[in-house]
Amino acid sequence: MSNLINILISEQLLAYWVLVLVVLIEKFVYLPEKYHPLTLLKLMAQGMANKVVTSEPRQIRQQQIAGILAPLTLLLPVCTVIAVFILLSQFPLFFESIMLLTALKFQYVIKQTQKVNQALRSEKKILARQMLSPIVLRETEKLSPMGIVKANIESVLLRFCYQYCSVIFWYLIAGGVGALVYRVLYELSHSWNVKLIRFRYFGGPTRRLIKLLQLVPSCLTCCSLILACNLKLGAAALIQGKSYKSLSMFILNISASAMGISLGGPAYYNNKKIRMPSCGLPKQVTLADNQRVLIIVNSATWVTMIAALLFYFLTYSTAQIH
Repeated sequence: MSNLINILISEQLLAYWVLVLVVLIEKFVYLPEKYHPLTLLKLMAQGMANKVVTSEPRQIRQQQIAGILAPLTLLLPVCTVIAVFILLSQFPLFFESIMLLTALKFQYVIKQTQKVNQALRSEKKILARQMLSPIVLRETEKLSPMGIVKANIESVLLRFCYQYCSVIFWYLIAGGVGALVYRVLYELSHSWNVKLIRFRYFGGPTRRLIKLLQLVPSCLTCCSLILACNLKLGAAALIQGKSYKSLSMFILNISASAMGISLGGPAYYNNKKIRMPSCGLPKQVTLADNQRVLIIVNSATWVTMIAALLFYFLTYSTAQIH
């Protein structure tokens, strides 16, 4: 027993306890969106896009080159400031925790989902659409109540993989710097989303890079989701061919199957209707599912934290052997 306690309080596991502390702070101490540092980053990204991606016709190659240089321009000052703080700091773990807390921003999605639920329970469909709009890219004006719930569940599941668990993954691999750099790239990719016509070529380089960075953590997150929901139904979706059409389809098909519901269907972007493949099981969503998905991602969070602890135990054991 004493050996276990010594391991838990060892220097190698300090980074894990930082992770636990930051996860708890992020869950229970809500920082309004307008005061969050990532909001400033998004405004800078939009300002840069407005200058670079103009209404004047440009060659595809020029837009792609601009799309490579733009994230470098925004990342360079961020990395420089981080490097200076780390080099001068006598308490590097403190700055690790600040970087992780900045990167691990997910409660806004939870808060908006709760507002959507409250509006739908009060039969305020227009208000529900307005509450949903900040956390989805699609147009919400034409959504029915069932469409609102579908879009909300899809947003929660995808953002949980991309915004939350992927940040934790890169923290485990590369510390607070890795987590923050990943999150900055994610926010840039989201601000310059290729689903919007004007960013089709400009946003392409960042999107390809972020998809590569999301591949492994998203697959691992799906394991957490099906363990937190329904292992049998979720595992059955792993052998379905449609799960492998894209990363987002992999996440949605496995998660929807585990929840026993149907997701996907038509969505509007730039006044253009895009029919997304249906995924999951035939059962249509209800308002209760929008609350249930919050319970599932909360449970999946703690599954992920247990997996992170096992990862640190493994690295500790390897270090002791060598």
